[in-house]
Parts: sequence; C-alpha cells; structure tokens
Amino acid sequence: MSSATLSIAPTAPVSIPSTITGTVQPAHNGDFGPDVKPARRTKPSLSPERMLRTAMLDADEWVVEFEYADSKGKRTRRTVSPIRFAAPGRFLALCLCREEPRQFYLNRCENFRLIRSANVMMPV
Repeated sequence: MSSATLSIAPTAPVSIPSTITGTVQPAHNGDFGPDVKPARRTKPSLSPERMLRTAMLDADEWVVEFEYADSKGKRTRRTVSPIRFAAPGRFLALCLCREEPRQFYLNRCENFRLIRSANVMMPV
C-alpha cells in the first residue's frame, strides 16, 4: 500500500483578539461616577486578504461574504468559499450563490465579512 505526502507551507495562526479602548476611573467613594463610562470592547478588523487566507486554511469552519461589482458595475452580495489566490489582486473561490467556481478581483470587492460556515446554507 503506498501513501502520498502533502506538504503545506507553514503560516502564522490567525487570532482575533478583543482590545479594550478607554479607561474606567472609580470615583472617590469607589463607585463609578455619573460621567464615567465603562470601557468599550472592539474587535480589530482583518484585511480582506487575511480573511480570505483564514477561510482558505479552514474551509470547513469559515466562508467570506462581500459585495462585488462586476465588469459592468452591477453590484451583488456574494458568499464564497475561497480556494486560492490566482494572481496579485485576484482570487479563485466557490461562489455559494452561483454554486460554481469563480474568479474575483479584490479591487471590485467591498465590505468583507468572515462568517462561520455553520451559519450559511451550503450547496450539496
């Protein structure tokens, strides 16, 4: 019985930490004063390339959603499972809306969102 070996270049793991902005100062009596607001938690945003790479490396867990303008300027919302980067500024992905592989130009994409694939209806 023969076995095949798959070699994958190592990449840094993706972490999406929460960061705290602002500070909370207690009033003199140890309570929060009326003008003191609690710190806000925000997520740092990932670049579109980083979102695509995350979904490529863990396709069972993540998909990417974005707004896409075709060559004629028609805008559509796409949900895709990215496959690979094709060339600078382009990537190949399985379009879950069209249920076919498609090539997308990054400069025509806006409002990227990384979504758990469990929340998306996948084609069979």
